[in-house]
Amino acid sequence: MSQVILEEFCNSISFILSYSTVEESLHNKPGNASRWRDIPAVTFRDLVLSALTAKDYYKELCKRGLRRERPLFDSLYKAVVKSQELGINFAILGTFIQMVPLAYSSISRSLDDALRKASETIRGLDQVDSMYFSKSLQTLTPSYLGEINNDFDYKAMGKFSLYEVLLHSATDSSIKNMMEDYKYSRLVLNKIKQLGIERGVVEGFLSVLCQIPDGLIWRKHGGRAAITVSKMSCEALGEPKLVNELDRFLLKNGYNPGSTADIVAVGIALYKLGEWYDKNGLNYFNAMQRGCDRVP
Repeated sequence: MSQVILEEFCNSISFILSYSTVEESLHNKPGNASRWRDIPAVTFRDLVLSALTAKDYYKELCKRGLRRERPLFDSLYKAVVKSQELGINFAILGTFIQMVPLAYSSISRSLDDALRKASETIRGLDQVDSMYFSKSLQTLTPSYLGEINNDFDYKAMGKFSLYEVLLHSATDSSIKNMMEDYKYSRLVLNKIKQLGIERGVVEGFLSVLCQIPDGLIWRKHGGRAAITVSKMSCEALGEPKLVNELDRFLLKNGYNPGSTADIVAVGIALYKLGEWYDKNGLNYFNAMQRGCDRVP
């Protein structure tokens, strides 16, 4: 692939992945920050600036994917450090983690091909990735992170591959999504295809939250709270009045379904990537095979 084609390809991919966070935050979903409001833990500004910070690292991962260069999760650590340097509250940890394998696997002919490669990439995450993952968490120091279980601590996990770490972490909804081939983000993708972006994002959010308790609520407030919210989300599907009640309940109790928002952002990315691959993917690969310097 010529350097110019690679640059253009990865510019498009990184834009889509970073923009998906912005698109997710444009929709008013129960308990989440959006352009309509901030919540105590995160603001709309945090989300937009975090997405802007992430773009260059998504692009670098795209380029590395062509060369099959490792590691991958130094990109997370660099994004976290850069955000702190710029005075930005890095508010998209769960989204970025899930985007890393997608960005790395994005030099593909189609969305299905990219997802297949992403699944293989996840299984190959190694101890160096684990080290950078640990350093990222220690730099962010979120209060709700600590031991996964009695013999596995995020702060001392260098002896494990990152794939093993993620297997231990798969009770978290956003990690479970990634480890199960983006199962819940695919649900959001299908909702957007069926209903359009506006309704699809909100119904996709409620559908995911109905099917799996939110990981962030679980870690911060416990299983009972997370399961209660999940049940309320099931009841709210198709009932606008109950959606508003759910929103008030979440805000009153300080419950932020942030992991579900991460899953939705990835679902939007899958939708946008699918559209882009269908329109442009073969042009890039045909140009590559012809040895041209620019995509026609």
